[in-house]
Amino acid sequence: MLDDLRKSADDYEDDFSGDDDEGLTRAESSERFLGMTAAERMILSIMFFLVVAVLGFVILLASGRINL
Repeated sequence: MLDDLRKSADDYEDDFSGDDDEGLTRAESSERFLGMTAAERMILSIMFFLVVAVLGFVILLASGRINL
């Protein structure tokens, strides 16, 4: 019983052990992350930074920690 299971597992691994170049290469897959290009991610990160900075400034101003 276990020998049959081992043989079927070996056969299953042999089906996928080939080096087929059908998928994306590493460079092609790393160009897009979350469906965005590098420029889109940069703009998104800059906008996120500005939102956090402005929100932090408003909270500090509202809590009286800084005075203008």
